[in-house]
Amino acid sequence: MKKVISLIKKINTNLLVASSAVFISFCALFISVQEIKIMRSQQKASMYPYLTLGWTYNSEGFGVELKNSGNGLAKINSYKVFNDSIYFKEWLQVIKTYMPEANEIGYGNIITSGDIRNLMISPNETKKLIFINWTDETRMLHSRLENLEINISYESLLDEYWIVEDGIPRQTESKNMIKTNEEFGL
Repeated sequence: MKKVISLIKKINTNLLVASSAVFISFCALFISVQEIKIMRSQQKASMYPYLTLGWTYNSEGFGVELKNSGNGLAKINSYKVFNDSIYFKEWLQVIKTYMPEANEIGYGNIITSGDIRNLMISPNETKKLIFINWTDETRMLHSRLENLEINISYESLLDEYWIVEDGIPRQTESKNMIKTNEEFGL
């Protein structure tokens, strides 16, 4: 017991206080660095766009919609509309391919968003890629469009990249530009 008391008397209290202060400072610095990492990841997550692609139906007609369900802006880089063997360049080409006998389907009963390349889509914004009003011919066309595919390449403001395939986004490592000969609208 006397050894412990003599050891305590030998310790310089100023050195003990200073050492404790340095240790506590390092602990606080470590916690601050971890907090900054967490805040950055939260900030990044709050800027993610999430584009989905799907068919829409109402009493007036049917179409394909692109919706940003995420929290951040999405910039469209490129997109393609295709089936097993053809890369389409415009919507009338799609209609003529799937229903060559159509006489009443044209730009009079089709609504499109036009060229969406380089378009910024805000959170909760929806763009109608195409909307076709119901007629007897468009009802037949609708049943034939089942194998039509659309892929969209887009990015966030933080230079993170995705491609929408089968209506669902998938993150990619780099900007996934669609080949010019496959791209819609060129």
